[in-house]
Amino acid sequence: MGRIVISGASGDLGRRVTDLLLEADPHAALTLVTRTPENLRQRETKELRVCRGDYQEAASLDAAYSGGEILFLISGLNLGRRVSEHRNAIAAAQRTGIRHIVYTSVGGVQPNNPALSSKDHYQTEFDLRASGLTYTILRNSLYSEIVSNVLLAPGVATGLIKQATGDGFLAPVAKHDVAHSAVTCLLQTERHAGAVYEITGDELLNFHDIAAIGSEVHGVPIKYVPVSAEERLAFFDSVGIPRTYDPNMPPSADGHMWASDELISAELAVSDGYQAVMSHHVRHITGQEPVSLRSVMERCKSLRYDEIDAAVS
Repeated sequence: MGRIVISGASGDLGRRVTDLLLEADPHAALTLVTRTPENLRQRETKELRVCRGDYQEAASLDAAYSGGEILFLISGLNLGRRVSEHRNAIAAAQRTGIRHIVYTSVGGVQPNNPALSSKDHYQTEFDLRASGLTYTILRNSLYSEIVSNVLLAPGVATGLIKQATGDGFLAPVAKHDVAHSAVTCLLQTERHAGAVYEITGDELLNFHDIAAIGSEVHGVPIKYVPVSAEERLAFFDSVGIPRTYDPNMPPSADGHMWASDELISAELAVSDGYQAVMSHHVRHITGQEPVSLRSVMERCKSLRYDEIDAAVS
């Protein structure tokens, strides 16, 4: 197998995928690309390289991707710049001889989906198809850990969840299943070439359902109340969440880094039915049943969101 380049390797998904690839083959030829290579230097070996690469700096990507055959393109976070950043990565892959890209898209990609992140991923999927490279697209549903430890968590203390998700459904997926699906696709590129997978959990749930599960797991009553986008924005403003994403902004009290424009648009996408997608693709790819949302809640209920990555695999 040729060298695998993991672009965005210092984030949680990049670290999980690196660990799983090394479990499969401790001598795997890997290149870990990150804007902060100092955070991964301890992992360097003869076969495992650590390189600096920034999606906004084409030259850095050329140097980092050189010698690779397969690229795991973990999507960037910058709304407004994400499409151009991904185009830089795809162009660098073309120039450096990458033959296959596994890309992390998002669930519910449709041209009229109101979620700002979906609009970015929709374009990048088109760019991949036009690139001339083979590819696998993983449309990852909302992480179960986010549902459990960011969206549900406030309701454990207050007994109430308020969101602009209406009565819409989604199928949250555990990070474990996202990482395992990605690794399988990276190791079996010919089998998965050209595939577009919906990486979801095995239950379609609305937030009434999610609140009920949370009530049982935490042993306290939790009620979900749909609210308008305007009410949701007023709440985010009141707790100091910025309206627009900035990669240099500090994490919130819950340990996340999101802005209200993206959050509200994502909630409206759920309300409008764009996230009501459930597949069996995790089982198809990995041969394993996906982890349930209840299981994630039980394992993570005592943790902050930013503590999960270090404590729960």
